[in-house]
Amino acid sequence: MRFDKRDKVVKAPDGLESPLYRLTKKVVKAMKMKESLVGTKEEVLAKAAKMNAKNRHFSMPTDNKAHYTDHLIQGQYHCLEINIEKKRRRNAVLFVFGGGMILGSDSGDVGLSGKIGGITGSDVWFPYYPMCHEHDMLENVKMVFECYKKMLRYYKPENIVFLGFSSGAALLLDVITYINELNDGGENLPMPGLLIPISPGSVPVTDDEKAAIARLDKRDIMIPAEYMYTAREIMCHGREVPEKYLATAHGDFRNAPMTHFYYGTAETLYAFAPSYAESYRKAGAKCIIHVGKGMHHCYAMQYFIPGCKPAFNEVMQLIRNYFGKEAKI
Repeated sequence: MRFDKRDKVVKAPDGLESPLYRLTKKVVKAMKMKESLVGTKEEVLAKAAKMNAKNRHFSMPTDNKAHYTDHLIQGQYHCLEINIEKKRRRNAVLFVFGGGMILGSDSGDVGLSGKIGGITGSDVWFPYYPMCHEHDMLENVKMVFECYKKMLRYYKPENIVFLGFSSGAALLLDVITYINELNDGGENLPMPGLLIPISPGSVPVTDDEKAAIARLDKRDIMIPAEYMYTAREIMCHGREVPEKYLATAHGDFRNAPMTHFYYGTAETLYAFAPSYAESYRKAGAKCIIHVGKGMHHCYAMQYFIPGCKPAFNEVMQLIRNYFGKEAKI
C-alpha cells in the first residue's frame, strides 16, 4: 500500500504468532462466508434477507446486566442506550455495527456494547439504523446523525466517542461529512471528541483503489472485492445519493476529531486506507492508521478470536486514555 510520507501509519497488535489465530482463519475461509456477498444485487440481498430473518432485528434486552433505554429516532428507528451503572455517566460511546448496509445487528453486538461500556467507564448508544434493502445510504447517515444529536442533550460533544466497525465505521465517517454539510448551510453543530473506525469501506473510485482491492481480494477471507462495486447499487437503492456518501474515503473531514483507523493487511478494505489518510491530510485533520500485519477484516473488534484481543484492548485503551482513566483490561 502506498501512503504519503506525511501520513502517520503505525503497527497494531497482530496474531501471526498464534497458532489458534491461524487455525481460525482457515476455518472461516472453509465456511465460505465470503460467498454470501458474491452475486448480483438481487442475489446478495436475498441471501442477506435470509440471515436477517434469524433474529437480526431490534429486541429490548431483558437481563439485569445494565439499565437499557430505547430511544425512538425519527419516530420509527431504535437506538439502545446502555448504562452499566444503571444511571447516566459523564462519557458516552456511539457504537455503530457493520454488515455491509444489508445485515442487521445480532445479539452479540449488544453484549459487546455492554463490554465496551464496562471497560471504558462510559454509556454506550447503539443505533439500529435501517438496512439498504428498503433505504438508501443517506437515510442511514441521517438516522445515525439524529442519534448523535440526541446524545448532545445529555453529554458534552468532547465527552462523546464515535466507534464503529466495517460499514458502521463508514457511516460514522459519513456523519462527519454530513455535519460539515449542515454547518456550511448555517448550522453550528459540534464534532465528537474522538473517532475510531475499524475497517471502514468505501466505493472504489480511483485506479489505485481498484487495483488494490483486486490484489487484496486474494488474501481476504470475508469481503470480496466484487461486493464493493455491488454495494454502490445497493446503497443508492435506485435514488440519487451524493457521491461523497458512497465514496466515503473521499468525504469532507474538515474539523474531524482525532481519528484512529484500524485495518488488517489481509483485508480487501485496506485498499482505502491511503485514500482516507489523504482526505484527512487535505482537510487539515489528524488521523493515525493502525495496521495489523496479516490480520483480517474487523479483527480489532473480535476480542473472542485468539490473536485479536490485544488489538481490541488497544482500542479500549485509546478510549480510556481519552476519557482520562487508568486502564484495567
